[in-house]
Amino acid sequence: MRYRYKKPFGYRFTNPPKALLNARMDNIAIVPASMLPFKTTWQKTANKLPKRGVLLCHSRKNMRQKKLLERVEEIFKRLGYAVMNLPVEQVV
Repeated sequence: MRYRYKKPFGYRFTNPPKALLNARMDNIAIVPASMLPFKTTWQKTANKLPKRGVLLCHSRKNMRQKKLLERVEEIFKRLGYAVMNLPVEQVV
């Protein structure tokens, strides 16, 4: 049986582009994939949040998703973020 030497990483890490280094990430938006076609709608809501704001969108029908995002909301609040938790139906 032959053993092959495996590289520790399958990828080569390089320096990020200058545009990415200069970018500021002001707000975070966590939305379900079904909301991607309505990006302009929820992006306007996310941009209205104060700096270090977090927008969490969930479906009223999906209780598992709602409970998970409530836990995420608690964590972000502990870290000092301003959090807005909205149902998908209210955003669209």
